Amino acid sequence: MSTNIWTEDLFEQVQDKINENATEEPSLETGLQHLEMIVKILEQKDLPLEKALSLFKEGIGLVQYCSKVLDQAEKQMEILLEGPDGQLQIMPASFDGEG
Repeated sequence: MSTNIWTEDLFEQVQDKINENATEEPSLETGLQHLEMIVKILEQKDLPLEKALSLFKEGIGLVQYCSKVLDQAEKQMEILLEGPDGQLQIMPASFDGEG
């Protein structure tokens, strides 16, 4: 099987999956899987420019979407901490400085 045929098949699979989920927002995991497939296709050297640009555009949209989902999840996370009076307090999670 030539690389070009493999690339064509993978390109069509990515487009089909994206079109299937066009009516509903994909989960973060689905978005990341699509992004991984797009990266694999873009790594092919014989990819036509039009398809590469189309996939790149889809990839940028997926990166923005996944980033938004992660930002929303971070805002929703809360940590229970014991306050100075011994009572539990709900505080927003802070991930600054963690690596």
